[in-house]
Amino acid sequence: MEPDPLVLQFRATLQHLATADEEEILAAAMRSPAIHFALFCRIKNDDNEEIEPMPNILQLRMCEAFETVKDLGIRVRIIVTKPRRAGCSSFVEHIGYHSAMNSPIEGITISDNKEHSAEAMQKLGSYGQSDSYPWGVRVVTNPAHSISWSNGSKWTVDTAENPDAGAGGTYQFAHCSETSKWPQTTTRNDVKTMTCLAPAVSGMNTVMFSESTPEGARGWQFKTWGEAVTLDKFLTMYRAGIRPEEIWIKVFAAWFEFDSNRRRQPVTAQEIEEIENTLTDHEISEIEKYQLDWEQVAWRRDTIRTKCDGDPKIFSYYYPSDDVTCWLASGAPRFDMQIVLEMEMRAKQTTPEIGYLVSQDDKRVSWQVQHDGTGDIQIWEHPLPGLKYLVVLDPASSASQTVGADTDCHSLSVWRDGYHDQLTDRYKPAKRVARLKPPFRGEGADVAGHTARLSKFYGRCMVAMEVNIGLGILELLQLAGIPLYKRRPLSHRTGQIVEQYGFKMGTKEEREALISGLATAIQDRNIDPSCPYALAEYKSFIRWPDGKSAASAGKHDDDVMADAIAWKVLPSATTYTEHKAKHFDPPDAKSWRTVVRRW
Repeated sequence: MEPDPLVLQFRATLQHLATADEEEILAAAMRSPAIHFALFCRIKNDDNEEIEPMPNILQLRMCEAFETVKDLGIRVRIIVTKPRRAGCSSFVEHIGYHSAMNSPIEGITISDNKEHSAEAMQKLGSYGQSDSYPWGVRVVTNPAHSISWSNGSKWTVDTAENPDAGAGGTYQFAHCSETSKWPQTTTRNDVKTMTCLAPAVSGMNTVMFSESTPEGARGWQFKTWGEAVTLDKFLTMYRAGIRPEEIWIKVFAAWFEFDSNRRRQPVTAQEIEEIENTLTDHEISEIEKYQLDWEQVAWRRDTIRTKCDGDPKIFSYYYPSDDVTCWLASGAPRFDMQIVLEMEMRAKQTTPEIGYLVSQDDKRVSWQVQHDGTGDIQIWEHPLPGLKYLVVLDPASSASQTVGADTDCHSLSVWRDGYHDQLTDRYKPAKRVARLKPPFRGEGADVAGHTARLSKFYGRCMVAMEVNIGLGILELLQLAGIPLYKRRPLSHRTGQIVEQYGFKMGTKEEREALISGLATAIQDRNIDPSCPYALAEYKSFIRWPDGKSAASAGKHDDDVMADAIAWKVLPSATTYTEHKAKHFDPPDAKSWRTVVRRW
């Protein structure tokens, strides 16, 4: 595999500096943490030998993003997804140390636990002990801070086990380490900790690094990674005149991009023959896609056997090949996350109309789009004659339980059944075409009104409502004459089939069967949720250790359950028929025409 262009460029810079005068070398090292790291620092390798370090590809990409954004005068916000033992956290500490030597700053390191925070502080202190650059700065005693220097720089250490870590301070540099492993409970969670920290690092000349190995497709790190942009994309935006003062830039390096991740001794011909005879489909795909050599394939197999309990999925978690599947390998998402991420990407590329549905009379409603983004209804597709539609409602527990910052919401959507499009000769999967703008925690009467109007707008289509709760809404819809889905369960009292309104989940087994149906629809790409809000719930919907499928800690699954009901009930969707006003001649039509002829 050819060296990365960034590596070649850095090597060329070092070769140039090897013949430069001292003033140029010192200036280059003061500007660039990577150059300072390579020329003035010494670290210990895995054999505990002190060596002159050479930044690896991940460290160079981190430094490139840091230097580029800082030179543009924008707040530095860098998020890193890293393989195991890539030197990421120690290099962030080095960038922090380099910044503290350059000018007086206050920094903070927050790790997932006390042990890792202590290790980070040890790394930060070790740079000062081995650094040969003539900063003229020394460590001083300051009981209020973990480390202080004579130029006024100070550093504090904390842990994400403290939900208020960083709150109340004023920092110019923040290092959030192993962020994916931060607590994600109701009382202590990564989102709250980041929310407390962010105001403390709000100056224009501030730096934040958040780095982690992946830990499941959920949490602040995963969400922010999905929203972050690459350095190349950021620069394209910047040159086009899009210049945000703060944006997260993502940095990643795959396991095979590291020189250390390969057999040191050449693989023998006998070993190559044995590997070729036992290649798995995944290995063949990796070799073809990334042009792996036999030393890399052998190292991967050795690592799986000795460090990953023989499980290739664990290897994909600790040593990712790309920045998507690594998140999936490290958690237990209930749905096929690769497909969900593809759906989310498509959904973000389509903007729904937003507006109001206004009742004209008992039968008709009109659509009033609001170009300023206000409104309570989102529409992706307007109704089309001949297609089948279904309204699905999963109400929140009750009006009293919809008050608060983190409570259940009403989920109300319109689904269009799948159909074969004759114009394109392609099958179009079932799709969410409209919904009540989320999150909605209004009163039952409001929900009933929105439900009735959506049903009327889509041809007075069937409404499938979950009726374990929300019976008041059901009664209002009955009074409005809205067609309601009916189920035909067996009565345990009479032993006969009875007809009942609404959809009801009676047991855990029925709930799991419903979710399994949605999972299969996603796997087969027979469903298009179209809404980023709903897909965010899909991503945080997991299988718990006890086997139950539910939202991860601190998340909701209102849309997931409503969509599962939609998929189950879609065969009952009703066909939309366009109603056109009939034209009648006025009573005096014949005499009127006679008058016209006379003229």
